[in-house]
This record gives sequence, C-alpha cells and structure tokens, in this order.
Amino acid sequence: MSVPTIITNNVPRDVVDAWELTEAERGEFDYLDWEAIEQGRDSASFARYKGQLYDLGDTEGAFPADRRWFYRSDSFFSGVLFRHDSLDPDRIICGRYYA
Repeated sequence: MSVPTIITNNVPRDVVDAWELTEAERGEFDYLDWEAIEQGRDSASFARYKGQLYDLGDTEGAFPADRRWFYRSDSFFSGVLFRHDSLDPDRIICGRYYA
C-alpha cells in the first residue's frame, strides 16, 4: 500500500466556536443540538478551510500515516486533514490528503 500524500501550507487557522456561526451556517449542521449548545450543556467547534466549514467533531479518527492528524474523507482515496497547532490549541492546521 502506498503512503498517502499530505498537502498543507501549515498555516494555523482560528478554531471557530459554535456561537460564531451565522443562522445559515447553523442550518448546515442540523444534526447538532443547538439548544443545548446555546444553554452551555454541549459544545461544537469548526474550521474554515478552502471556503468550506467543517465540524471538527465529525471526523473519522487519527490519520494512519501520522497520528497527529484527524481526518474527514471525501472519497475512498482523498479527504481533509486537521491538526491542532502545537503552540496554540485554539488554532488548527488544515490540509488535504490523497492516495
């Protein structure tokens, strides 16, 4: 099996908290309990990458080639990667992978 290729510019981005989303953006994540989030009984965080908003809680686990990454697949061979910045946990580094 070949090692997947990771593409990233390693630029940390701010993690987006649930309260920062617009009403339209919230509608994209209708599976979240927004009432519980607003009352402080639950939380959610997101990342903006290449014009897309990603729910960081909706990932598939650690990336096999590098356990620091967690990922969300687009297809069997590609997807988006996320890694918390080692210097600032409120920032995240995003990238793409393909095999």
